[in-house]
Amino acid sequence: MSDLQKFNQTLEDFSQEVEQLKDVSGAYKKLERLTETYSEISKQFAANSRTLGEINELQKAQQEKLAKSLVELGKLFEEKADQIRKENKEFYKDFESTLKIKLEENKSQIKQLIENERNQIKQIFEIEFVKNTKELKQVFETETNKQTQLLANNQKTIKILLWIFGGLTVVLSTLAVLKLWIM
Repeated sequence: MSDLQKFNQTLEDFSQEVEQLKDVSGAYKKLERLTETYSEISKQFAANSRTLGEINELQKAQQEKLAKSLVELGKLFEEKADQIRKENKEFYKDFESTLKIKLEENKSQIKQLIENERNQIKQIFEIEFVKNTKELKQVFETETNKQTQLLANNQKTIKILLWIFGGLTVVLSTLAVLKLWIM
């Protein structure tokens, strides 16, 4: 192997090492962000233990808003679908009449073309609707899971505090009984 090939191989090796170092650096930055996020979440959990009741009410309100939003979204979808159907019908009527005047001998091909266009528009609309529905569902599930996790963590904190206060109460009660008994 010539010196030039060795040099090229060394450069390729360095290039690979640089890429790996970039990947490690990116992973370190992500880890650093995750550590900061974990610290912020820990602080938030401490504050949330005091406001668990409020969070519960807010979650109920959000669920009601979500239900209303879904109903409104359904209505909006129906309205937009009707509007699109009406506009499509008008467009195709104009299109069909123009084609009949100019291309009377090609009626069957024109009808087939119109039907294909309708199906394509319908497919595009259905794909967009499914995509938007999936995105909305994912957002709703994510938010619900966050709230559920938050409530579960707050319940754990409250249980721990109850055990601590209960233990202190039992110890203080025992001391008071012993004090009364000794006196």
